[in-house]
Amino acid sequence: MLSYFAKLSYKLPRYRTTAVSIELNQPPCCKAMKMYLLTALCLLGFLSAQEVTELTSCLTKEKNLRMDCKYTLTDTSTKPTCDYKQGTKVMGSTDTTVKPDSTFKNRANVTLMDKMCRLSLTGFSESGAKNYTCIIKQKTAADRTALVDGKALATCSAFSTLLQTGPALLTVMLLPLLLYV
Repeated sequence: MLSYFAKLSYKLPRYRTTAVSIELNQPPCCKAMKMYLLTALCLLGFLSAQEVTELTSCLTKEKNLRMDCKYTLTDTSTKPTCDYKQGTKVMGSTDTTVKPDSTFKNRANVTLMDKMCRLSLTGFSESGAKNYTCIIKQKTAADRTALVDGKALATCSAFSTLLQTGPALLTVMLLPLLLYV
């Protein structure tokens, strides 16, 4: 069997160089198209990954910290879990198996809403800036960290909520006019 392949190897170099020369003489657009397809296939996994899109914080009238963590998911059939951490300490979680740190027990409340996870922390101390992390877990984990300075924190208001939901509200109000035309 080996001798059969050895005999073929004498003939192969001529055919191999012909095949390579055909490959090298392709127009540049074909090479670019192959690279584009390869890049698209490699990046397709990243496009479908879940991510935390926005992490905002504000101070309520009662001087409590409120953080909103907006996210996108890959799979809507399974419900995600949400954790909030201050540095390495777990503040709160929607996962009942995750236990919060003793300093945040009975002070932090984490709730999941439609594509948003909210932390409400009572007894917020305005001393110094601290890192707060929102972690969304479904199949994989996605997180975002924000530096929150209690002294420079904006007050939560209806106006800030209106700014966040304003474009959708305007579209709904103008929809009858747009459909009429």
